[in-house]
Formats: sequence, structure tokens, C-alpha cells
Amino acid sequence: MTDNVITYEQPLNELVRVCLRLEQLFQHIDHLMTDTSTLGTQNLIISIINLLNVLDRPDLKAKLAKELTHHIALLSRLENTPEIDQKKLSQLLKQLDELSRYFIESNGKIGQNLREIELFNNLRLHLATPGGGCCFDIPVYHYWLQLPTQQRQASIKTWMQEFNNIRLAIKLNLQLIREGTKVQPKTAEKGFYQELLDPQINLRLIRVAVPHDVTAFPEISVSRHFVGVRFFIPNIHERPTQYTHNLPFWLSYCTS
Repeated sequence: MTDNVITYEQPLNELVRVCLRLEQLFQHIDHLMTDTSTLGTQNLIISIINLLNVLDRPDLKAKLAKELTHHIALLSRLENTPEIDQKKLSQLLKQLDELSRYFIESNGKIGQNLREIELFNNLRLHLATPGGGCCFDIPVYHYWLQLPTQQRQASIKTWMQEFNNIRLAIKLNLQLIREGTKVQPKTAEKGFYQELLDPQINLRLIRVAVPHDVTAFPEISVSRHFVGVRFFIPNIHERPTQYTHNLPFWLSYCTS
């Protein structure tokens, strides 16, 4: 498969869905960290608040620990396999084990220290209102935004350290899921493809890659027994219509 494709992903369980949301939020934050303007900082803070909201799930740490333990069990089978780089495998297993232990042994929710900061509590309350967070809502926030750039950046970098472990766990989990599969070429006849599934397979993620120059996007539907991919012609003003030509694409079933 070439790099000149657009990849669409369909999560098949709640944990993978949350991981994909967190991955996107971390990408937003990385991008916004380079914008030191007041407006850029406001957008960055909104992304951090959104991050905390997604991380509010009380069962998230337990589910992540279980998922990381699952990866450890699979990867441990590769020990002493000649074609595997044993040093890299050992380092990866150590990382997964340390992260799993962290989520099991740590107290409170992820990002607990930020949840105890009064400014963040006020922001979470007011940003729930469209256009909230104005200077008349939280004057101390307006004051903080006017501080020198270096001072604001230093605070943000300290806050973001709270998410180092969850960020690494998300990265490794999605990496192992995405890479633990074979990419298969398929053809959607008149814009539609369907295939039976083995209900015993524990699918975590389905990925559909489409050539970048094809004017079509997929909608992926999955049940226990089949997967369907229907392609549509993009139209942002009206309801899209189905693609009517045969369309080659790549399909990945991620089960690791």
C-alpha cells in the first residue's frame, strides 16, 4: 500500500474509541503549543479541558491496564524468536508492564492534580456554555492570559506532564493494534463491498484506505457476522450520493 492514501478508522469497542479521541486531542494540543498568541492559548486550554472530560471515565484506568496486559501476553510469545529484535521487544514489554502497573496502583482519576486546580474547575464549568470563559466569567483567567508568553508556556508544560503516562499508553496501544494486521486489497463493486466475518475473532479496529485522488469517502458498518463498506461522492451542502463505479481500496482487520 502506498502512502498516498486517506485512511478511515472504525473502532469496534469503547476503549479503542476513547483511545482514538484522546489521540486526536493530543495532536490538537501539540499543534496549539506552537501558537503562543492569547487566542492560541485559549484554544489550547479548551483542548486540555476536553482531554479531562474524556478522561473522566472511572473505569478507564482498569480497562487500559487490562488491554496493556493483553499486549504483554501476546508479545511474550515472541521471546526467543530469531527474526525478532529481542532488545526492542524487551524494552517494549518493560514499558507496557510499567504502564499497566501505574494504572493499577495510582490513585484518583488520570490528571487528578489538574482537577484540583481552581482555575480548571471554573473553566470546566463555564466552558460548558457556548462562548463561556469570557473575562466577566472568570477574571483570573483573563489575567492569566495576559501574563508573559514564557510564563504561560511554563505552566502549560507542567500541566501536560500529568498526561505523560496516558499519552504513552494510548500511543503504544494504538500502534500495536494498527500494526498487528495484514493490509488486504479489495474492490467495492459500484461503490459497495461486503464480507462475512468470523464471529469468534476479537476485532478491535477496521481500517479502510482509499487512494487520495479518488473523489469518494467510505461509511463503514460492522456487525458480529459481516462488515460493509459503502462509498459516497462528497457533498457538504446536500446528502451525498453513492459512488457508482468500481473502486479499489485497502482493508485492514485489526485483532491484536
